[in-house]
Amino acid sequence: MRPNILLITADDMHWDSVGVYGCPVAATTPNIDRLAAEGFRFNYAYVPISLCTPSRQVMLSGNHSHQTQTREFTELERVGPALPDLLKQNGYYLANLNKQQDYYEWDTAISEDQSGFGRDVPFFKKAVGEIITTAKRNHQPWFIMANSNDPHRPFYHSAAESKQPQIKAFREQGRLSRPSREYRPEAVVVPGFLPDLPEVRDELAEYYSSVRRCDDSVGSILAALEESGQSTNTIVVFLSDNGISMPFAKMNCYQASLRVPFILRYPVKIPAGVRDPLNMVSTIDLAPTLLELAGMPVPGYMAGRSFVPLLKGEAQTHRDFVVGYYYNNLRQTKMYPEFTIQMRDWVYIYNPWVDGKIEVHNSDYTGSPTLLAMWRAAETVPSIRARVDFHKHRVMEELYDVRQDPYAYVNVASAPENAERIKAMRQRLVAWMQETKHPAAKLMADPFNKALIAEYLAWEEANAKKQIEEVERLFKEHGASSQTSDKASPKK
Repeated sequence: MRPNILLITADDMHWDSVGVYGCPVAATTPNIDRLAAEGFRFNYAYVPISLCTPSRQVMLSGNHSHQTQTREFTELERVGPALPDLLKQNGYYLANLNKQQDYYEWDTAISEDQSGFGRDVPFFKKAVGEIITTAKRNHQPWFIMANSNDPHRPFYHSAAESKQPQIKAFREQGRLSRPSREYRPEAVVVPGFLPDLPEVRDELAEYYSSVRRCDDSVGSILAALEESGQSTNTIVVFLSDNGISMPFAKMNCYQASLRVPFILRYPVKIPAGVRDPLNMVSTIDLAPTLLELAGMPVPGYMAGRSFVPLLKGEAQTHRDFVVGYYYNNLRQTKMYPEFTIQMRDWVYIYNPWVDGKIEVHNSDYTGSPTLLAMWRAAETVPSIRARVDFHKHRVMEELYDVRQDPYAYVNVASAPENAERIKAMRQRLVAWMQETKHPAAKLMADPFNKALIAEYLAWEEANAKKQIEEVERLFKEHGASSQTSDKASPKK
């Protein structure tokens, strides 16, 4: 009998917010920690893109964002059948909770309205239990993608949360769960890529309370699985779709943007309590891995590759780097494309849009208390002023020694001793772009050519405009508002 698959995702959870990943804040994730103790976790796991819908489509399709044209909330263009398609063809019952990816033929699809915006902890247990029961009655293996909205903005008990009408309605209905532990500003540890300011601590306390509520949801989901009696034959995966929604993290290409917690449990084939401290894996590899674990062939059109050998303790070559990228803010045609090679010791980022004048305004956390506090502090604190200015303008090439500088403060791209390193990392991007037919491949081979930069940016801007028009058309056709948060567009 084929295994069941339970894919649990967190929304915007920083990789070390999980206890077993060395979280400096106490007792954030007891349920996720327990899952790690029963399964296998990667120390160096990454998503290719730090944005919700594209990141989730990478997980499910096994292909990169430019291959499927899912740079934001746009329609999936299949390179070939994706993971849910292939599972459906092989008799699986498909269910999606909360972050509905409308591109697939789900047997059960539960919307954010139905799930209490993914912040109703008891609902997760009830829904998962009912889905498993239905699949069992139909004599089908099942694939459940259970998505928490936590710890996405607005954070728990924040001013922004209290002002959002939908969440306010859920609170009045008693469907906005309180986390089993709430955090105070003095109890948190400010991550090194942010300044330690009172407003930052306030937001981080709200964030960690949201992390704990996410962990409560994971516990609720796993309880439903345990009560079903199907734990032994179920592959459980837990991961985040990208990094925390803060400056120098989400919607960027830093380590804090792309590195995520990544845990797998499968009692039949994966040993318990194992940590891989060396190999680098990407969520582009998730679909091929799940297909192999389910005893199904991995299609040649998938850009990812299975890491099942690593789960068996075997060696696998070319696991010393991953590729990442970012394109544009949601519903906007102003482009901030970035490309990165991430290694255990080094991070290289190429920003072709940089001209010394353009300013980045990230659509996810612009206006947040943290960024506003940084802007205010920049008026009097030179070190924060330099940090804020860099966040706005960047430079064309960035290189960080993350062993010595884990929070990416000192750009060593111009150091003569790093010339060969940068050349090699650029070449890795060129090879990846050529292999996956990326429209920036010609530019990456000549990265400072102004004509090629202009040509590539013009292509991206035209493509973004086309995608926005397509999304608006689809929403009008389906009678829905395009002003939604982190939702995929209606299916064609």
